[in-house]
Amino acid sequence: MPHEIVRDFLYLDPERLLSLASQLEFPNTSAATDRAARERLYLELEPALLARPNAALVDSTFDFARWTPDAFADGQFVKATGVVRLLDFAWLTQALGGLPAVLRKMSKLEMEALKNSDEGRKMSKQQLQQRQNENQVAITKVEEFKADELGEVVSKLYGDVVRVKIRPSKDHPQFALIGSANSKHFYDSPAALSQKFGIEVDAGWTVLGQLNVPNTAPASSPIPTGNKMEDAFEQIALLMNNAFRIANAPAFPALSFTPIAIYRTVR
Repeated sequence: MPHEIVRDFLYLDPERLLSLASQLEFPNTSAATDRAARERLYLELEPALLARPNAALVDSTFDFARWTPDAFADGQFVKATGVVRLLDFAWLTQALGGLPAVLRKMSKLEMEALKNSDEGRKMSKQQLQQRQNENQVAITKVEEFKADELGEVVSKLYGDVVRVKIRPSKDHPQFALIGSANSKHFYDSPAALSQKFGIEVDAGWTVLGQLNVPNTAPASSPIPTGNKMEDAFEQIALLMNNAFRIANAPAFPALSFTPIAIYRTVR
């Protein structure tokens, strides 16, 4: 029996997958009700998306001289491979909240082990106290982050999304794809992903998505209605929109994209 390529999916957006398949009139779209069926549908759909005239393949062999603002279009399908970084800021801030307690326990265990070791017996009380003070300084710095306040800000800015960053070429680190993936579409929990892979993975993972290329229009200005209350709320909405874009929107040469699938290939 021949050895076939197997795709190990880490993320798949079922709503986008079914929407695209339906628009392209793929058969049995309505039958893709479970994970296995959606994966089979994706395997059929991917070649059709990449066969579109402006679809882009971006990997280490890409001609980065072509990475210019006018070379990419809004909604363009892109398949990229390279170093992938997954950042679940909500989970990281939760983990940060429990970090001081973990560090205090580790510091206590470290000091007890040190005192009973040959190295510790050779140290003076002043040296041992200095080591303990250094540990306490590190713990204090972590506590100064105020994880609860940070978590509240992060939840408002990022919600239930995982930031996905792809660097196709190590020789051109400035060229990157930056996206937001819904956390519920990952096959593993944030903790499991972190334990399995860490934050950054250099294993040739593949990401398929659509580019989000904004127009170059000037910053939005109010469209007054004459209703003072509505006009005031609109002004607040525009200010918030600008703040969110500053916090989240990548600036060229980084490109924003919406992930559809993330997988690794097993041969």
